Amino acid sequence: MGIMTRFTRIFKADIHGVMDQIENKQLILKQCLREMETSLAKKQSALNQLKTDLEQIQNEARQINREKEKSEQDLRTAILKEKEDIARLLIKKCLKADKHMETSFYQTESIEKKIHLLSENIEAQKHQYAEMQLRSESWMHKAEHQQWEVRESGIIAKNAWQSISDEEVELELLKRKDAIKGGE
Repeated sequence: MGIMTRFTRIFKADIHGVMDQIENKQLILKQCLREMETSLAKKQSALNQLKTDLEQIQNEARQINREKEKSEQDLRTAILKEKEDIARLLIKKCLKADKHMETSFYQTESIEKKIHLLSENIEAQKHQYAEMQLRSESWMHKAEHQQWEVRESGIIAKNAWQSISDEEVELELLKRKDAIKGGE
């Protein structure tokens, strides 16, 4: 392996190591959770808009149906009174209403399918979010515990060595020498 290849690998490893140290994994995890919340909110908003659109189309269809029924009654009266011009106008109105009702039916069907799919998607994402929240909380507790252990072990070790002075070592040496000489 060439020197340049080895140098390049070391350089890449150092860059990745520095980036890992810079990134706060807890902050990244929290940001991922916020992004999931935002995504859920957007999808829920889209679902609410679809439901509003569906309700509006259904209301329009009901209104057109009422108007068609009235036109049908008027058409019957016009035919009975032999008013063909009025009858033609009412027939045209009824045919337009039929086409509009057909279009409304297909739109309603399409929107209902979208609502169903989006609802399923939202529910699945809510479950994923809840699972991710539990996992992240567990991971954060473990990370905090590990940081505490590292901090405490460092404090104890540093304090233990810092509290022993050279004089204390000399005094202990003298005591042990006296104990050994006195024990002979």
